[in-house]
Order: sequence, then C-alpha cells, then structure tokens
Amino acid sequence: MGERRRPPFPAELTVRVGLVWLIVCMIYVATKWSAIAALNLPDADDTLRMVQVRDLLAGQGFWDLHQYRIDPPQGMLMHWSRLVDLPLAGVQLALRPLLGPALAEHAALVLVPLLTLGAAMLLAARLAWRLVDENLIYFTILLLALATPLTAQLQPLRIDHHGWQVVAVLAALNGLTARTAWRAGWLSGAALALGMTISLELLPIAALFGAVLGLRAVIDPAMRSGPAGFLQALAIVGVAAFLGTHGLTDMASHCDSLSPAYLAGLTVAALAATVLAALPPLPVLARALGLGACAALAGITILALAPHCAGGPFAALDPLVRSFWYSNVHEGMPVWYQKPAVIAQMIAVPLAGLYGAVRLWLASQGWPRRFWFDYAVLLAGTILLAVVVARSSAFACAIAAVPLAWQVREWHRRVRGFKRPLPRVAGLLAIAAVVMPGVPLIALGKLTAAPAGTAAPMPSAQLACDIRAAAPALNALAPATVFAPIDIGPVLLAETHHRVIATAHHRAPQALHDVIAAFIAQPDAARAIVTRRGARYVMICPGLIEAGNYQRAAPDGLMARLLAGRAPEWLRPVMLPGKTGLQLWEVEAGRN
Repeated sequence: MGERRRPPFPAELTVRVGLVWLIVCMIYVATKWSAIAALNLPDADDTLRMVQVRDLLAGQGFWDLHQYRIDPPQGMLMHWSRLVDLPLAGVQLALRPLLGPALAEHAALVLVPLLTLGAAMLLAARLAWRLVDENLIYFTILLLALATPLTAQLQPLRIDHHGWQVVAVLAALNGLTARTAWRAGWLSGAALALGMTISLELLPIAALFGAVLGLRAVIDPAMRSGPAGFLQALAIVGVAAFLGTHGLTDMASHCDSLSPAYLAGLTVAALAATVLAALPPLPVLARALGLGACAALAGITILALAPHCAGGPFAALDPLVRSFWYSNVHEGMPVWYQKPAVIAQMIAVPLAGLYGAVRLWLASQGWPRRFWFDYAVLLAGTILLAVVVARSSAFACAIAAVPLAWQVREWHRRVRGFKRPLPRVAGLLAIAAVVMPGVPLIALGKLTAAPAGTAAPMPSAQLACDIRAAAPALNALAPATVFAPIDIGPVLLAETHHRVIATAHHRAPQALHDVIAAFIAQPDAARAIVTRRGARYVMICPGLIEAGNYQRAAPDGLMARLLAGRAPEWLRPVMLPGKTGLQLWEVEAGRN
C-alpha cells in the first residue's frame, strides 16, 4: 500500500488511460449517436451554454455575461463562468477553417465533454497509480465509466459546468498527495479556486478539503502550513480568476458566484492562517481554536460585506417561483426526493467506496495510512453532502472510484477462488449489484405493472416540442418577444432570433415570477402581465411537464384554457407548419 514515487503524469500512465479513454469515447458516441446527430442537448443548461458561447464568438464582450434576449430590454446577467466557455470556443475556432462554423460547433459539443471525461479519468487513474499499483487504473476507469451520477455530467453534448467541477475536485484530491503540507494545501486550493470560479456549488466541497487539511494540522504540528497554503491559493487564484473572467465590470456581491465579498473573506482567512502558520508550534487546542478563528473570520467578512447572502443564493426567491420552479429542480433536492434506483446509484456506490477507503486506511502504514484516513473523512463528508443535495453525488462517485476499485478487485480475487460455478456466479452478480445497484431496481420496476390509469412521464422540452422544425416559420417573423414557458426558452433562443421573458435560471426572479403568474392567472390578469412585458407572441408546448403543472394548479388559468382550445379573445392563432408540438398566438391588444 506504499506510495509509488513517480513523475506527475508518467508517459506509461497517460498512454494506458488514453487507450481506455478512446474505447469509452467510442462506446459513448455510439450509444448517444441519435442525440448527437439530431443535436438534442441533454437539458436547458447545455442549450443556454451553447447560446452563450455563440454570443461570445459573435462578438459579445468577454467580460459581458448578459443574455440580452432573456428578460428584455435590460437582459439577464448570467452567473456562469467564461472558464467553461473557453474550451468550447477554442475548439470551434480551431475547427472552423476545416469544418465551417456549424459543423465546428457540433464537433465541439461532442469533443469538449469527452476531453473533460479524459481529464477526470487521468486524474483518478493517477491516484490509483501512485497510491496502490498501476494495474488498479483499469478498475478505476471502469468504475468511473459505470457511475451514472458521474457519467451523466461527462457524456457527449453535456457542455454544462458540472463535468469541469468533477475535474476540479479530482485535481484537488491529487493535490492532497503532495509530500509537503504547504504544497498539498496550495495545489488543492488552486484547483478548488478554479472550481468555485466555475460555480460556487463547490463551496461545501472546498470547506471539506479545508477541514481535512485543518485536521492534519491539529493532529501534527508539522502540517500546520497546509491550511495556510490552501487558503492562500483560494484567495490568490480566486482573485486572479475573477479578474480574468470579469475584469472590474461587475463588482457586486452576488451570492451565487465567487464575487468580491467571498474573495474578501478568503483573503482575510488566508492572512490569518499565514500568521498562524508562522508562529512556533502551538498546543493542540490552540491550533484547533486558531484554525476555527480563521474560518470564522472568513464567514464574518462575507456576511459583513454581503449580509443578504446569509440565506444562500436562492433565499430571495418568492414562494411562487420556489413552488413551481426551484422545488422541481431535482438535482438541487435531497436524495429522498429521487427515485429508488437513482438513490441507490447516488449513495450505495460511494458507501461501498467508503468501505474500501476505511479498509485501505487500516491496511496501510506511514504516510499512506494518514492519507487514506483523510480520504475516508473527505468521502464521508461528500456522501453527506450528496444526501442533502443530489448533484453532489457526482463528486462522491468520483472520490469513491479509487477505493471502490481496490475493494472490487479484492472481491473479484476472492470470487475467482471459488471452485464451484454457482457460488462464483453468485459472487460476480453480487459485485455487479454493488457497482450498479440501480440496475436490479430498474429491472424490478419494469416487471411491476403500473396501476391502471397511471399517466406516463411527460417528455423533456426538446422531445415534447420540435422547435427546430418550427424555426424556419418562426424566423420568418420579425424578431419579437415571445411569452413562453421557461423550459423551452433556451431552445427558442438557440433556434430563433426571438427574445423570451425568462428561462429556468434564478438571476431573473421577477421575470420567472411573471411567466408563472401569467400562465396560472385568469385571462384578464394574464393579459396585463403579457402586455406589460412587451410580448408580441404567446407560445405553449402542450406536451411539456411545465404546462401540465400550470394546468393542474389553475384549471381555469391561461395555460389550462390554451390547452383546452379556449384561447382568450386577445390572442390570435398563428399557424405553424408540420407537427411541431407547438402552439403560437399573436397578442392582438397591447402589441409592441
């Protein structure tokens, strides 16, 4: 179990991982080919990311993160980072001379997520290579490829930021393996600073890494420079990344991004930790209290500069928006809101990895023993985060990959020793159930007949409505503001030149409120909202989940009337050719 002293990324490791990565890429592309060919992106965030990159390449300022066709006329300031836009834009610019703009974009939507997958595989394999043995890399990569909460973020067309967050977490985990305490802290902090620049969703993960480094420093005074290096990197790299991606154009204290208030808190904590590390070794209690004071200073500074952030980035959402939109975003909900098969994959796999990490800790000696203890603590904390916020399960699965790979290999060796075929088959099936616990539950669900009259799940926006087929007719109309359900807003922006009131993004809370309020309101009240918003058209997609939610909430509201074919007098039907699943009306009165 001793650490293998190797170059950071040996050529042999890179070649091995690269070959497996190519095979996995071919499998992913083959299984996703229909979606790739049709350019059906996984969800609205991917579509809006594509729109954001298009705007950048069309000449919008690098530091200007507004989506001017959302919430017109002022537009919506996005909280997304240009760090994620850069590889997408770079690949397109590199391929345009060969493929042209359209095919270059299409290729980038496939290549960039696969490159992100390759980076995640290489970083996870490096841990296995250094800390266990070189042959474990194959088990590690296989388990990464089978972890559905993880691979859902690393598949072709998945250009949202979650895949890069996984890479940042694995890079930070590699940083913890550095031999010196300060270097371990600095490398981990730098990786997580970039990760938090991409999205502040990584703040709890960064806190876990900081807690692990703090625990090291409390247990061993020789490790007291670790927290200082960690906080220094968070502050320095965080400020540099902020200035590089925002300049000085937006100095507001946003609660949903690594804004100046958070950077100030990290800087104050870094200064305090640096002073603490420079002192002679202190008693255990003093070290613990000192590190606790550093964390408290960070929190006090942030709340002093941005007291409105005390409740988190979604605290300001009004009850209507929270009920109809935020509460239906499953990735942000606790695991008990998920289906049993999904819960099993999110939690059971990381728990098996935690078992492996504890066994590695107990079986190791010296520095590796300390590292595997830290690893187990970090994984346990991430599992708890995944229980509370489902999207964190991707990080838990990524961190669990190496110890789970070791544990699976140990189980496999034991099963191979069985002489009788029946126990051997049973053992292999048990291992498969641990690695893919959702599969038996899915199979059981398919065998269980649904009760009579049970409605089938409603499809996503892109499957329910063929906006691309309607695009020629829509683009033949003069550019205008379309009052549409929030879930089809990004696709409308991607396929047409029109504007929308809101999309499923919280930076325009009043626009979100107005869309929801209008669709559940009586026709006269809805008309007032539509007119105030300057919308020329009203559009719906009857097969959309969102449409059904409005209909059930307000059986006599605007959406319910439109679905029933009882449009109010102030809406004039506009015929769309073909079977697009869309319905469009022009606003007769109050036209803008």
